[in-house]
Amino acid sequence: MVKINPQRLKTSLTELADLARTPEGINRMTYTKAFWDSCKYVTQLMEDAGMTVRSNAVGNVVGTYPGKTQRKLVIGSHIDSVPNGGMFDGCLGVMAAIEAIHTLHEQGIQLEHSVDVVAWAEEEGVVISGLMGSLAYCGLPLTPIQLEKIGDYHITLEDIQACKVQEPVDYSLELHIEQGGVLDQTKEDIGIVTAIVALKRYRVVIEGVANHAGTTPMPLREDALVKAAAIFQRMSTLVQEVDPEMVGTIGHVEIEPNAVNVVPGKVSMIWEFRAVKEESLEIAFERLKGEFQDIIASITPIQYERAYHMDETAMEVIEQASKELGLRTRKMPSGAGHDTMCLAQITRPGMIFVPSVGGISHSCKEWTHWEDVTNGANVLVNALLKLDQQSQ
Repeated sequence: MVKINPQRLKTSLTELADLARTPEGINRMTYTKAFWDSCKYVTQLMEDAGMTVRSNAVGNVVGTYPGKTQRKLVIGSHIDSVPNGGMFDGCLGVMAAIEAIHTLHEQGIQLEHSVDVVAWAEEEGVVISGLMGSLAYCGLPLTPIQLEKIGDYHITLEDIQACKVQEPVDYSLELHIEQGGVLDQTKEDIGIVTAIVALKRYRVVIEGVANHAGTTPMPLREDALVKAAAIFQRMSTLVQEVDPEMVGTIGHVEIEPNAVNVVPGKVSMIWEFRAVKEESLEIAFERLKGEFQDIIASITPIQYERAYHMDETAMEVIEQASKELGLRTRKMPSGAGHDTMCLAQITRPGMIFVPSVGGISHSCKEWTHWEDVTNGANVLVNALLKLDQQSQ
């Protein structure tokens, strides 16, 4: 078994965080000074680890560790953050991937495959739109919003095209914090991701009659918010009835006229459903719509993402590496989106989770114990070695 240098990984993660640290949390939004400073730091680490590095205006940083052939294995994640985020989301996958190659390089290990270690830009989508860097790397079409906004950041279509990986990619691996509380609660070390869940969102409008809050008696009111309140509560129970592994959320609500002295006349909300089983999304939506059809004024679909299933061989080598390291594993879906969604469209993907303390992420309170950081990186490097042999 190959073991990474845990102190070197801790130092690189901490120094990367310091480049974007504020009193409120990590602020490394794409194309900010903190982002570009961090890209320079990542570039230097890749070069120190024996890689040749390329980057362009899109913000992807790609380090290549040459193998005996030009066929590719890809490992990495992202370094951009949400506002006031944490130091591990995305960054762990990048720093651990660099550390994995650094370890192989200093031990004189050359793989059959060449390995791309990638820090993909704009995964979070705070600046332009999510997954832009990995879409470009995989040669997948950008979204209309991305195409509309890239010019504002002096990014051309030629820049996008230059990001595309040219060689065939046999497998990809992404190490990430779980961003949930399952592994932390069960005290298991490694999550073997089985799939990234499908997602559907709908904009739903409930209408009532806006009226004076002081003069309109309760029996005479048509309060849109009171009508909507029953939906909020029903969402949480209905999705569990349909699929115990499904989640449903109403996280965005607009009330009109949103005045303290006016009975709400209109409520607009967004229903979100996530599940590995795509049929569950439609079943839950139809049931919720049916139960409240008498009060719903309109429903508009606004987003759909299909499920992305991980490769069986990739999952097997992650499990093998974990067991050889004496680590406890759990197979589990990812409820959040990741760059692996794009890699899954061009290669055979795998994902590794390590615990998030308290299930907290996208927050300055996000934390992963250093022991878990080391475990994840050790699984990553050994799974990489196994995939290199699997696909010869």
